[in-house]
Amino acid sequence: MNLLDVLPGVWEGPGDGHYPSIEPFGYREQLTFMRLPGKPIIDYRQRTAHAETGVGLHVECGYVRVAGDRVELLVAQPTGFAEVHHGTLRDGVIEFGITVLGRSASALEVASVRRRWAVGADRLVVDLWMSYGGSIDEHHLRAQLRRTDT
Repeated sequence: MNLLDVLPGVWEGPGDGHYPSIEPFGYREQLTFMRLPGKPIIDYRQRTAHAETGVGLHVECGYVRVAGDRVELLVAQPTGFAEVHHGTLRDGVIEFGITVLGRSASALEVASVRRRWAVGADRLVVDLWMSYGGSIDEHHLRAQLRRTDT
C-alpha cells in the first residue's frame, strides 16, 4: 500500500471520546490530506465537532512524511502542543510512536500522546491514547472515517 496514493482526500465519520476524568462524548471528525506536488509529503488538516451540537471541539494541522514503509507525522495544535511521531506501515496499520511532545507554558500537562491509524481503500480508523492527570497511556479517542470526496 502506498500512503501517498491512498491518503489524499477528505475522510469523515463518527467518533467516541472518553477518559477517566471526563464524561464520554460523541463527535464528528474530518481529516483532509493533500499531497504536496513532487514530494513524499502530505498536508494534514483535522477538524472535530460535537456530534449533537456541531460546535467545534478541536483542530490540528501538520504533515505526513512517507519514505517507503516509514511514516512520520508532525502535528501542531492550537491548544499548545507540537508532536513528532514515527511509525511503520504494516498490513495497512501505522502504530505511531511519539519521538517529541512539546508544549507551551499554558498547555495542559499532557505527558505523552500515541496514535494509531488503520488505513484501507475506503476507511480510516484513527485512535489516540494519552497520559494526563495521573492516567498512563489511556485510550482517549476513536473515529471511524470514510472517504467523502469520491
